[in-house]
Amino acid sequence: MGHELCIDSSEVACLSKHLSRLEPSEEQKERISRLVERAVRELHHVVEESGLKPLVREISIHGSFARDTWLPEDTDVDVFVLFDESLGLEELHKSVETLSTELAQRLGAELEVRFASHPYFIIKYRGVELELVPAYKVESPQRIKSAVDRTPFHTEYIISQISRNPALKRDIRLFKALLRRLNIYGAEIEVKGFSGYLAEVLIVHYGGLIPLLCAASKWIPWRVVIPETAYRLRGTAPLVVLDPVDPRRNAAAAVGVDQLSKLILFANVFKHCPAILCCVLEGVEEEAEYAPDENSIVLQLVKHPTLAPDALAGKLNRVLDAVTNTLRRNGFSVLRKLHLKLNEKHLLVLQLESLELPLWEKKVGPPVWHENVLRFLEKWASNKPAPFIEGDRVVAVAPRKNRNAIEIIKEVLKVYKGFEWEISKACDYIQKLPMPEKRELLKRLAGYEPWILCLKRCMAGAEF
Repeated sequence: MGHELCIDSSEVACLSKHLSRLEPSEEQKERISRLVERAVRELHHVVEESGLKPLVREISIHGSFARDTWLPEDTDVDVFVLFDESLGLEELHKSVETLSTELAQRLGAELEVRFASHPYFIIKYRGVELELVPAYKVESPQRIKSAVDRTPFHTEYIISQISRNPALKRDIRLFKALLRRLNIYGAEIEVKGFSGYLAEVLIVHYGGLIPLLCAASKWIPWRVVIPETAYRLRGTAPLVVLDPVDPRRNAAAAVGVDQLSKLILFANVFKHCPAILCCVLEGVEEEAEYAPDENSIVLQLVKHPTLAPDALAGKLNRVLDAVTNTLRRNGFSVLRKLHLKLNEKHLLVLQLESLELPLWEKKVGPPVWHENVLRFLEKWASNKPAPFIEGDRVVAVAPRKNRNAIEIIKEVLKVYKGFEWEISKACDYIQKLPMPEKRELLKRLAGYEPWILCLKRCMAGAEF
């Protein structure tokens, strides 16, 4: 698309050696294709026997498997059951529940129920996860009745672009692998990252991974709009990417500002040290020489109401924000906050400057000429020591009401009914963990992500 390169492609020639690892083997493709074909055949029989055939307009495969842009470790396949528009939304979901249950029995597969905005069903069949997705068969994206109705149009669009430029498929896989290594792959609330479809759209728009990274190095959150002709939407989200099949939709609406900023920072480093890309794709490990201090706290969630994963992640993020904001309002300096998931355990981690504040705090009142000065004096006139003047303001020194961070946190947590927490100092919490979990948590707390380890090597001028 004529995008200017910031580096020569030869500087990242090492990418070719990663493609063999990132592209599924022909044997793997054939094995999964056979399983999917059998499942779809059986599904047609189930539809007919259930009496739903008049309402089912189409059964088709979508997502990255259909577009052949999946990574070897991603063995999930989206099987779309497209219904007639006359079927109600509730009946739509009930019908897919019936079909999923019956199909799992016929295949001798395990059925797992997961939750999003509604329950959905995963059929675990010989190492492949099949998700039956209910949607409506619509004429165009402008007539959608549910969000997933767009997906068939997404598949058609990406396949058409790849057929014109087959090299895009290679770069899509490289970009998805990079996003995964940066921990920003996936549109779930827990991740707030880049969906697979968004990754594909960006590669198509820029014509490859290197021009995309060159462009991303110049992005500024809240000012990025793709294509640029949609400038009227600037500022509506940290990143705006108009969906090519439905320009009413921002395909990047799920991307958080932190996650976008991480990609921008990586792209900036890449311009100056292209070898970091291959280093990150290689995947590097390093033991964390890190120990949290006495002022770091871990809140482990031990009980919570039944919620969909996205709903739970959103709730925990709000709890973390509420705790952080309350601590700051009470005079605590919160240096860092993290929401981590460690072997299905949800942890909120806070690093503070201090867990205990001094007894006294300074209350700076209004200027002596301000109308509110008498109200301030009325409140603090009996205080010991008495109010005094500093410059043109009235000031009081008073004992703090809340000095202990953990006590303040406990008060905030009481608001969230049905949630129970175990609060520990991080150093004590880590000592109780089994060694594998201990190592993993220390790496997370130390920020030892693959790209950071590669950054250290780049800054040290190491050879890759």
